[in-house]
Amino acid sequence: MVDALVRSETDQLLQQIFPELDYEDIAALSRAAMPCVYPAGVDVCREGELGDTLYIIASGEADVVVHAANQQEIMIDTIATNAYFGEMAMLGETTRSATIRTRVVCHMLEISHHAFLAITDSNPGLLRRLLGQVIGHLRRNDRAVIQALNVKNSELQRTYADLAEQEQLRSQFIATLSHELRTPLTSIRGYLGLINKGALHGDSLQVAMGSITRNVESMVVLTNQMMLLHEMFPKSPDLTLVELPDLIVEALRITREVVEDQETAVKLNFSPALPPTFADKGTLILAIRAILENAFKYNPNKTKISVRVYCPEEGVVAIAIQDEGIGIPPCAHSRIFDPFYRLETEGGTHLFPGIGAGLTIANMVIARHNGRIELSSQLGVGSTFTIFLPAQYVKAKKNFELDRM
Repeated sequence: MVDALVRSETDQLLQQIFPELDYEDIAALSRAAMPCVYPAGVDVCREGELGDTLYIIASGEADVVVHAANQQEIMIDTIATNAYFGEMAMLGETTRSATIRTRVVCHMLEISHHAFLAITDSNPGLLRRLLGQVIGHLRRNDRAVIQALNVKNSELQRTYADLAEQEQLRSQFIATLSHELRTPLTSIRGYLGLINKGALHGDSLQVAMGSITRNVESMVVLTNQMMLLHEMFPKSPDLTLVELPDLIVEALRITREVVEDQETAVKLNFSPALPPTFADKGTLILAIRAILENAFKYNPNKTKISVRVYCPEEGVVAIAIQDEGIGIPPCAHSRIFDPFYRLETEGGTHLFPGIGAGLTIANMVIARHNGRIELSSQLGVGSTFTIFLPAQYVKAKKNFELDRM
């Protein structure tokens, strides 16, 4: 009778932790969970060590601690009842990303990698459903790490003026990039570990291969953005005659593939009297893509996106990209093009991936075309980014060609 009561309490706790799982999934996890007790001041797991166990806090509190380059400890969060950690280690032995230290006596549940595999053999759907939830949890934990590091870097900036500001940007970039890469890498590693063990078959194997492919593509995008920011476009643009409608259609096609969104409606409106335009086709596509990707990404309800190309005045061509997404708060308008700045609020409903480089790259590209980008946005209503390309650039290109003749 006591065992049945304990199992019922375990089931209730697991249902609160994993609300997307059904009764059979919870029952299977409950059979694999082992209760344990940790005294206050104990490191349940340590940053950098290998582990293969998921921990769930039934009662108590624990600190999440990471270490800076000089081994200084930074407490980034405190977790309590109904929190869990070490989720990816459940899929196989993996390196712990933080130290978890109990504040008070903690009653926990432990689910080991081997116990978890034993139940997924007879319930492959559990693996897919559980992994989807814990990956979201992992991203939220990474956001907490990034936020804590950004706070520390902000304090450093106020202390060391311009030199500290540069160091803050560098450190923030490294921290953001490393955590943005850690999520897809951890997912890839987890799936590959299960595939190598022969634990996935049929539909589960296809789901795993699809996730691996998407995560690899995400890492390629992040790496390319990092390289572009490092190079800072040292060469002059390679100007050629471009047809803006064709260029925008190409940018939209690539964007849909990258964000995996073929559903959101995009309205294209091209003025019939567009002048010929000279531009660096490759980098201009890159700039338009960055703004389009933002329009898709910060539009969680998949409302309509509009792209309009027109001449607001003689000698100027404008490309306006409008969305009906979450909008940008006024306090962020002056920073939206800063390197690595990302529009995310603590406790927000939505999490948005990326390293905050897309709009920076777009701004750099348009500036090198002697143009500018203007922003109009209202929180909760949507945003419009308008690229202005001057006709003087067309004349400069023609003069350049005449000089070479």
